Amino acid sequence: MPAKSKSKEEIEKVQETLKDIKTKQGIIGYILRGPNSASIDLKDPTKIIDYAILSATAFEAGQDIPNTFEIGKVDDIILEGEDMKVLSMTIGDNRLSIFMEKNVDHNKLCDILKVEFDNRGLRSASCHLRK
Repeated sequence: MPAKSKSKEEIEKVQETLKDIKTKQGIIGYILRGPNSASIDLKDPTKIIDYAILSATAFEAGQDIPNTFEIGKVDDIILEGEDMKVLSMTIGDNRLSIFMEKNVDHNKLCDILKVEFDNRGLRSASCHLRK
């Protein structure tokens, strides 16, 4: 299978999983950004730019911090604020950020992602995050 077709198929599989996750209570939405396109599904579309900046900043920090502190590769990032948090991870060539209310158990969300990605033959979501 050509690389483009495989990449497109991978994105479609991830989007199927994200549609299911989006229906869970407390999920605000997600941004899935690939090399050539992005899929955005947020409860409040007027905040797309805010969430896009937050997502990009999380990934940038995920690249800078390991180099600065020599802690090795960062697989997943969780940022927590007063009212919400974001889980960011890389899946193949795609960057995924899932925005949620603070009371959502991101570890359960990681378990769902890991099972779904493993079942679909995608990158295993490691989600070694604090509890």
